[in-house]
Amino acid sequence: MRTILTLALLAAVADVFAADAPLLPPARTDQVPQRLSALAAPKAAIERAPVGFSWALDPYAPLTAAAQPTVAESREYWQETDGAELQRGLDLSTSAPGALIRVSPVAGAAPVPADAVQLRRGGQAVALAKRNDAAQLQAAGLQVADGSAAVQLADQAGPGRYALQVAQARGRYLVHVYEPHSPVRLHASLSQDRALAGGRSEVVVDLSDGQRQLSDAQGSALLVAPSGRNWPLSLQRGRDGRLRAPVVVPSDAGEQPAGLWEVQVFAAAGEVQRDVRTALAVAQPTARLEGRYAFDARRMSFELPVRAASPGRYELRGTLYASGPDRRLRPIAIAHSAQWLDSGSGRIELAFERKQLPAGFGAPFELRQLELNDQSRLAPVERRERAARVGR
Repeated sequence: MRTILTLALLAAVADVFAADAPLLPPARTDQVPQRLSALAAPKAAIERAPVGFSWALDPYAPLTAAAQPTVAESREYWQETDGAELQRGLDLSTSAPGALIRVSPVAGAAPVPADAVQLRRGGQAVALAKRNDAAQLQAAGLQVADGSAAVQLADQAGPGRYALQVAQARGRYLVHVYEPHSPVRLHASLSQDRALAGGRSEVVVDLSDGQRQLSDAQGSALLVAPSGRNWPLSLQRGRDGRLRAPVVVPSDAGEQPAGLWEVQVFAAAGEVQRDVRTALAVAQPTARLEGRYAFDARRMSFELPVRAASPGRYELRGTLYASGPDRRLRPIAIAHSAQWLDSGSGRIELAFERKQLPAGFGAPFELRQLELNDQSRLAPVERRERAARVGR
């Protein structure tokens, strides 16, 4: 009888033990490096001792959903000009009363006194509700260049075209028009707000007047690196009426391993203009999972081979799901593990604990929300929503 029980136990353990099994195929939204970047070892002093920990979850409590990419909204636009045009009168358009207009000198340009800013319509001066110089704007917490000035149109000055004049303007200036009461808003979002060098995302743009989409909206966009280098993006109208453009991050994304890039969008419909910016976190693919794993059912641990092209400290984190009494997969524990890897092949163990397995729970197991992070360069390198399934 003991022999039969022992064989049955071994069979049960074997059913949930996977040695060198393949990871699940990546989903379309997963981030998986297709190439690797060899970078020098970090110069800063970085902890090299391995560390690992895990904690249990309430399997019946909902997990916090992963943050979705931000939808950037704008009721403003910028325009660069020079002193000669400001002296003549720079054409501006507004879509609602109460527009705020700021004039900021670019390096070397003459400062702009607040009382020198004039707005005209049909050759007649327009009433202004407020005037503020740079000191007042900075005291209010705004980060504006010295020599800037801002004015606000009075409510009785309705939407339309205006001429902005600064009589003593010399040099180059940046003009910012913000319409806090306008129903016309530009929205831009990224399909994914992080990418690897050589990877891609998509920007989706919508210009609307209240709930009405402006079908005649046109626009352009730029992908801008932290260095200021930029690449044009081609916005095309999709079937849903919104403008879209693929965002392809260059493979030579620079020597910095990670950073925030900008997608800048410029849109207009008739006389209305809007600009908006959204951010894309770009990382160098310094390592990747080798595509296999080994699972030890007795120790409740996953061992994952990692290929590191750059020496550094790498971290794995993931969530273990187990089958409950109703046979539904539920999250039971989260584990983190980090260690230093030199260039080449290495292995990182992601260890849970058997005591974290609630009563009545067992195989099949799934490893989900698996992430590989380059801690030494603060870069998220790989992410798989569903990484491994163990057992029947």
